[in-house]
Amino acid sequence: MTTAGEREILRVSGLAKRFGRVEALKGIDISLTRPGVYGFLGPNGAGKTTAFKIITGLLRPTSGSVSICGADIRAKTTDAVRNVGILFDSPAYYPYLSGRDNLEVFARWSGIRAATDELLRKTGLEKAGNRKVGEYSWGMKRRLGIAAALLGDPPLIIMDEPTNGLDPAGIAEIKRLLPELAYERGRVILFSSHRMDEVDQVCDRLMIINGGEIIASGTTEELSRAERIVEITCSDAEKAVNILSGMKGIDGVDRTGADRIRLRAPGTPAGAINGSLVEAGIEVRRIVESKESLEDIFFRLTGTGMNG
Repeated sequence: MTTAGEREILRVSGLAKRFGRVEALKGIDISLTRPGVYGFLGPNGAGKTTAFKIITGLLRPTSGSVSICGADIRAKTTDAVRNVGILFDSPAYYPYLSGRDNLEVFARWSGIRAATDELLRKTGLEKAGNRKVGEYSWGMKRRLGIAAALLGDPPLIIMDEPTNGLDPAGIAEIKRLLPELAYERGRVILFSSHRMDEVDQVCDRLMIINGGEIIASGTTEELSRAERIVEITCSDAEKAVNILSGMKGIDGVDRTGADRIRLRAPGTPAGAINGSLVEAGIEVRRIVESKESLEDIFFRLTGTGMNG
């Protein structure tokens, strides 16, 4: 709920999209008022890209509405268009123009002034701004795409796989840049990624979509069951699964190899698990505890087994 003094940057209400008999989106709702980085996660075909295209006005919904800072995106008004910046997976550029000239062309299309020098500096392209984009590396093109998304200083930025194809240095730079872009100007950045580690490190909150529906939202801590994952290497994995599956305080017991099992133990200490196996004549060679990771959360909520 929006409180006094807060503006609702993004509101998505009952958003549905049908392609023939296929329901790509089934009435999703989103309300974002606080600046920050928000992850939008889901398996392939879950509806992420469809939602992004509708939010940015590139695709019309079957039903429902999208407003950005109170402007309905369907109206195609100046405010609606300028309120959102977009970075999709494969942005197109003029290869024979410089990075600076590309930004200025995009700005003219949108009818806005382009602070090109500032944007090139912010995205680490100040020394390459006069070079032809055809000479840019993939990482440089991604940074130019972010600069283009920032044209006009929009309060909402949509990024679809912003680190796709980048080397480790490029990924680290994007991870550093996203929170800076969000908090320096009070923006909402909504982005998708298949890299769970970077999502966990960068995002303030998450939304998980599956089958066209948002099935969960919150911080990693809120989405986690706050339970331990226990991985065990032992002499008889099959027997160990049978024993532990019936124990109170244990669920999700899976055999992950001939001598390995993995389980969730919200209320059973590792010592008790070890003792039960040893008492049953099973040699425990290794037992490791860890908290539920974002990947574990994602697989659990989307119905994907722990074995992948």
